[in-house]
Amino acid sequence: MKTRSFAYAALVTLSLGAPHAAADAGWVHSAPNVTLAKPCAPSDACLFSWTMASRMGHILKFTQDRYGKRDRNWTLLGVEFTTRDAPQVWYPNFGAGSNTIIIQLTESAGRDEKQALFQLAHEVVHLLSPAGPSGVASVLEEGLATYNSIEYLRNNGFQIQPDYISAARYMRAYQLLLPLTSRPDFKSGIRALRASRQSLSRISATDLMQIYPGLRFVDAQALAAPF
Repeated sequence: MKTRSFAYAALVTLSLGAPHAAADAGWVHSAPNVTLAKPCAPSDACLFSWTMASRMGHILKFTQDRYGKRDRNWTLLGVEFTTRDAPQVWYPNFGAGSNTIIIQLTESAGRDEKQALFQLAHEVVHLLSPAGPSGVASVLEEGLATYNSIEYLRNNGFQIQPDYISAARYMRAYQLLLPLTSRPDFKSGIRALRASRQSLSRISATDLMQIYPGLRFVDAQALAAPF
């Protein structure tokens, strides 16, 4: 969720409810339904159980249906787990013009499907209009990413409340965004901001007030601020 050097902080019919197994041979201490794809039973309406790779596709579709297609100038390499204490979008450097992105989730998320999906649905929002390795997310973008996490989990049968957000700064960004989400033009406004600025982070308070008539300047200013 953070911004650092080289870091900014996917489908056939599949089964949402992947059965658990005793262990993942590739990563002994991970949850099998996070990392291990297993063939479904012949009676099931799926080919393989879901892992983070297939979940990413499902989340990406969920997110793009709401806020527009992601910038295809960036190549998405996939999802991995990291020993860092926070998830992030990482921009690996393979030389000039590589424009590649990896989503990194925390090691603890590898043992907790709900946490992994919460983190993944957040980071997918940063795939829409990547700011690059030196970019800084706006409060609006981080608020939207946090909102997307909760909405995705709720839409897929998980019980979750805003108190699941553990970091105060992300809770603040979520709360600042929340009034916009009740507007009928909320989603179209996000798409319009992306179209006009090619980013959710290179925006101004004026941009927000033009897109969302009636938005108070103080609120627009808070949303447009660097996170």
